[in-house]
Amino acid sequence: MKTLQYVVITIATLFLAACGSQKVLVNYKANAEQAELTGNYEEAVTAWESYFTQKQGENAQIEGAVYADAAKTAYKADMSTKALQWFEQAQYNDYVDKEMAEILIDIYRSRNNLSKELEELEFYTENFDSDKIEKNKRLFNIYFDINMFDKALSAWERIPNDSIEEEATIEKFFLINKKRENDEVVDSVSLVLLEKNPKNVDALEWNAMKYYWKAENKYRREMKKYEQNKTGLQYVFLRKELKQVTADFKIALSYFEKLWEMNPGEKYAPYMANIHTRFDEDEKSAYYRKFLNQ
Repeated sequence: MKTLQYVVITIATLFLAACGSQKVLVNYKANAEQAELTGNYEEAVTAWESYFTQKQGENAQIEGAVYADAAKTAYKADMSTKALQWFEQAQYNDYVDKEMAEILIDIYRSRNNLSKELEELEFYTENFDSDKIEKNKRLFNIYFDINMFDKALSAWERIPNDSIEEEATIEKFFLINKKRENDEVVDSVSLVLLEKNPKNVDALEWNAMKYYWKAENKYRREMKKYEQNKTGLQYVFLRKELKQVTADFKIALSYFEKLWEMNPGEKYAPYMANIHTRFDEDEKSAYYRKFLNQ
């Protein structure tokens, strides 16, 4: 009889102990969630740590979603290292959600970890939202910086034109198309850049060189034609064509003058000297030639 009583007491004790242990586990998790609801993120992180320690001590499986929830709390508590550790555990357990991916992007960007940020951005756009404007802007800029121009242009196509305001971003698009010799696109984008910033050097140089060589090449062609056939009719035709040459040189000069204000010297001097030579303005031409080979 005593033996039976002992067995009953032992079983009851073990059952109560098990229930008490389970209660502790539930309370750690519940405490973490409650602390987060009240904005006590650091307290919530401490509760999550206790929860994980208890579960790991029992060799119990922890779902990836639970690690992700804890990581989001750590991120709110400005504990990015802890958040990253728990997010990695969530990934190890094959879990990821949209908010988690967004936070990982922010963490890696804040740490200047470009390769990991790019990896997360690509995952985000491929799995959650391919049309997120800010994400595609960031992808475009990263792809440009690492010379992946095809991917940069693909990201650009997913960005609405009216949402691109940053001069630096537009300039990168300008430079990619310049490298690809997409002259029509470059012409158009250069004017957009100059609307945003009349002193944008790349856009000014593009237009200065465009009109300069248009005029200079036409001048040389027409003068060669006249030299080969010095007739009255050819001279009339020459004078007509030189009017367009002069107009284009004037446009080129207007761009060069802006560039000269910002950077006077050898870089622009030969073009400006030659333009004034074509205008038979020898004194002005001589002025700019003084800057050559200095």
